[in-house]
Amino acid sequence: MIMIKKLSLFALLSILSLPYLFGQEKHAGLYQVDPLIKVLKERTYFRDDPDTIRIAKGEVASVQIVVKGFAEIRNMRAVVTDLSSDRSKLERATTGWVGYVRVGRSYDPPSNDIIRSASGYFPDPILPDSAFSIEAGEVQPLWISVPTDAFTVPGLYKGTVKITGEVGKKKETWHKDFYIRVYPVTLGKSPLYVTNWSAHFSPETLAYLNHGNPVELYSPLYWELIRIHAQTMAAHRQNVYRIYPIWHTLYTYHNGKYTFDFSRFDKEVEIYDTVGGLEKIEGGHLAWRSGAWNEPFFVEVPLPDNEETRKLRTSPNPQSVENGIRFTLLPVTDERAKNFITQFMPAFKKHLEQKGWLSKYIQHIADEPTAKNAPSYVTISNYIHEFLPGVKVMDAVLTSKELAGAIDIWIPQLNILHKDFDFYKELKTKGKEIWFYTCVAPRGNYANRFIELPLCQTRYLHWLNYKYAIPGYLHWGLNYWVKDQLHADASRDRGKLPAGDNCIIYPGYRKLYTSIRFEAMRDGIDDYQLLKMVEQQHPAKAKEYVNAIIQGFDEYDSSVSHFRAVREKMLELLSKNRTTP
Repeated sequence: MIMIKKLSLFALLSILSLPYLFGQEKHAGLYQVDPLIKVLKERTYFRDDPDTIRIAKGEVASVQIVVKGFAEIRNMRAVVTDLSSDRSKLERATTGWVGYVRVGRSYDPPSNDIIRSASGYFPDPILPDSAFSIEAGEVQPLWISVPTDAFTVPGLYKGTVKITGEVGKKKETWHKDFYIRVYPVTLGKSPLYVTNWSAHFSPETLAYLNHGNPVELYSPLYWELIRIHAQTMAAHRQNVYRIYPIWHTLYTYHNGKYTFDFSRFDKEVEIYDTVGGLEKIEGGHLAWRSGAWNEPFFVEVPLPDNEETRKLRTSPNPQSVENGIRFTLLPVTDERAKNFITQFMPAFKKHLEQKGWLSKYIQHIADEPTAKNAPSYVTISNYIHEFLPGVKVMDAVLTSKELAGAIDIWIPQLNILHKDFDFYKELKTKGKEIWFYTCVAPRGNYANRFIELPLCQTRYLHWLNYKYAIPGYLHWGLNYWVKDQLHADASRDRGKLPAGDNCIIYPGYRKLYTSIRFEAMRDGIDDYQLLKMVEQQHPAKAKEYVNAIIQGFDEYDSSVSHFRAVREKMLELLSKNRTTP
């Protein structure tokens, strides 16, 4: 009887102690989810997937931990408390909560793999400086980024993330372990040319980074914000930067003669060069449509600001007038345009030579020429080739044969590359370079960066680069923000721009927020380099790996587990020879 009473008392004490032993666990569940999986707010079922994240030295490991609230939890914050192997530690891990953006209109025609959200909200921005709160039953992804470099010691690292939050009046703490395997394979300089067009030249864009307050062009704050852009872009493997030579030059004009001060152009180039990875200087466009989409292109010409020039078409230069000079648009056959081109281009070429940049410089003429305005494009191209000899002309194109001879670096949209692939293969045999771009299109089953697409398809853009031997990629929308971009409808212009097309980063106060799409894109660029490294050792294996993922221009295997298995094989193969590019 005494024994029964003792056992009963022990059982009662054990039951009463459960809230103290397990109180934290009952208020939240923590689950590891592959970072290529977009976790929608309405998702309710999770199985913990504690898979090891596998990377080469020089890559960034991404870990996604989902917090599911079993009670209301306020002011959640997270920090990685330890990340070590038996030989070393990784010190630079960062954390950020994944924010959600609203998609008011879906795009059409959709992909077979399009993600449908009942709530209309999709995960995208990564917000490292905010405390998040969730209701009971709500889920919230946490993103952990762990950068490595060439000096990282290979091995299996165990990490622990600590999450704190308030439940009622009590502060609680949760822990979750994760694992990263760093292989003895070292990434070097990316062999893939990548450009994301930035709107940082726009005072309106910069104001979004300054609480809506104007930012004076070329002020100290302006250059600080340019540097912040450069750091974010370089960290995501961008190595081609669009810089406008005509806009950044300071002019004087007297009796038909110009002088040119290129110091502001130089400063921007030097900022991008300093942060690392500047492979190509992408000269901003010299010409613009004179009217509707198919109208001829006019070149940008700085002229004295007077009553006569005020009647001319105004260029899109952020400063319509500076230092008594008005920026106008004129046909290239106009004598005033010829006078400017014949002075500016030789002076600019000489300056590039003096700075040692001529071999890095490539030049846009006008964006997306069509068959109807191709003749004006070709005429301008002839002038550029004459006065900038040796400089390659590059442009995104929506047509093919009408521009033959006018372009050196052809950048067709992915679907046009697909349709006219034989034409582009023939151009390559003639010494032309072929990149591809994505923009408002292609849609359907083509890979793209749209918010409604699986992250693996954003990553696969650069597997397409490898499969079809395309050494460059362009996208127009790094940061073409609207007001309150973090909370605005991500689908712009009544659905004409698919959600996510206009930006892949988000504005904060004098800072930039990356996104899970930008992380996936960076990882795809690293995949391209790994495939190139496999090709150096074992070309047949490289072909086998890429074909296992990419069956055609618009045919992919979207299984995340299959992708991980293929990538693990790549790292294992490269590890056998301790590969460095």
